[in-house]
Amino acid sequence: MTPATRRRGDALEAAIFDAVFAQLEAVGYRKLTMEGVASAARTGKAALYRRWSSKDELITDALKHVLPEPPAQEPSGDVRADVLRLCRTFQRTIEACHGAPVRVLKEETAREDGKGLMHDVVQSRMTGPVKEALYRVLEDGAARGVVRPGAVTRQVANVGPAVIVYHNLTESSEVTDAFIVSLVDDVIMPMLRP
Repeated sequence: MTPATRRRGDALEAAIFDAVFAQLEAVGYRKLTMEGVASAARTGKAALYRRWSSKDELITDALKHVLPEPPAQEPSGDVRADVLRLCRTFQRTIEACHGAPVRVLKEETAREDGKGLMHDVVQSRMTGPVKEALYRVLEDGAARGVVRPGAVTRQVANVGPAVIVYHNLTESSEVTDAFIVSLVDDVIMPMLRP
């Protein structure tokens, strides 16, 4: 009889990260425990504590593992295409974690300090880079005369991500591509036109 193969390295890490998101979905941030994650990943607590000293460290690494790299592309010259691409990137990022980063962020902001590790991860990997890229698109469009100068504000750049988060939190965890296209064509682009 052959002994069972122990998972190690990437396979074990993937199972642990999957367990983190399953536990976030099942019990939320506050009730998530290292023991619960270990049990869901079918590993021992020691395997977790060798690498992560707290659940915040573990969740932070799980988020970094799942979140795509921040958008680095410069404006293409087509404002609608760029806004659509960035809103889709934002939506796919939320979807990649099954909405967990948004829920974790929401729970974190309910604490006394208002911020924490999760806020920093989501801000640095998702919210901040997309908003910054959207702002660059607005600046580029205004320089070329296709975006009205008054629309080049951080507040306007935040509209797409804000509506996506709002829809995700209050309407449906599924943000369809048709919703994104409508958001861009019916809300954002009319705000930008000279």
